[in-house]
Amino acid sequence: MVWVDGGDVVFAGAAPRGPGGAPPGSTPAAEAVPWRLRTAPALAPRRVRVAGFWLDRTEVTRGDYARFLQATGYRPPFVDEPWAAADWNWSGAEPPAGTDLHPVVLVSWYDAAEYCAWAGKRLPHEPEWQLAALGPAGATRAYPWGDAYDGAKLNHGQMREPNTDASDGYEWTSPVGAFPAGATPEGALDLFGNAWEYTADPRVNDWSLIPAAGAGEPITGWAVPTPPLYVAVRGGAYFFDVERRPELERTEFLPELRRKTSGFRCARDAEAPKP
Repeated sequence: MVWVDGGDVVFAGAAPRGPGGAPPGSTPAAEAVPWRLRTAPALAPRRVRVAGFWLDRTEVTRGDYARFLQATGYRPPFVDEPWAAADWNWSGAEPPAGTDLHPVVLVSWYDAAEYCAWAGKRLPHEPEWQLAALGPAGATRAYPWGDAYDGAKLNHGQMREPNTDASDGYEWTSPVGAFPAGATPEGALDLFGNAWEYTADPRVNDWSLIPAAGAGEPITGWAVPTPPLYVAVRGGAYFFDVERRPELERTEFLPELRRKTSGFRCARDAEAPKP
């Protein structure tokens, strides 16, 4: 795991920037918010204070998940669809051949939470994930590695069909850590690309869900009621072009669905015993 220092992050609600670079209908308050995060028009910008925490250096691998299945007898990743038969479905506790080091996918949000609990950890809250990937409020980092996009630093897709892009060396998922140049300053890998990552939280589109903070004060004690209708996922995947639509690396999925693009990593509180 890597240590992430605490700090403030900003969640925002202004419209994404248009082709000319100016955010449509921007206001001074919205303009102070990183443009890449302007994805929820009903959500006014707010600061959220995050305590320091531990985060897995990589996404949970299929090899990791196999050990969880072997220890618990939990349901293996499987979807009863033709597309999943050859390359994605597991045979009992065994992943598709040669993919032990790839991120586990075909897991639901509930599956991810069960794995993290078994490992003595938890899913990261969305503000934690954002702090780890993009740094604190006021940072200029647009990507985990810095401010400039570089397709050689992540396993990415493309906007046009079939949406996968082998130009980075991988048509589908890649082994975790295959793009070391894309690491954060703390050393976390693959926070953008490879697999979408579940957070612990329902997608927040209404601040009334969050404990109130004084005017101008950061929100502390982040807690979003569950169970969720949609969960917040971050980071994009091998099926997504973060260069063309960077603001959409923040999105929402139904928690019960199992996708070939959805994975996760775990977090741990600073004071929690080491697993």
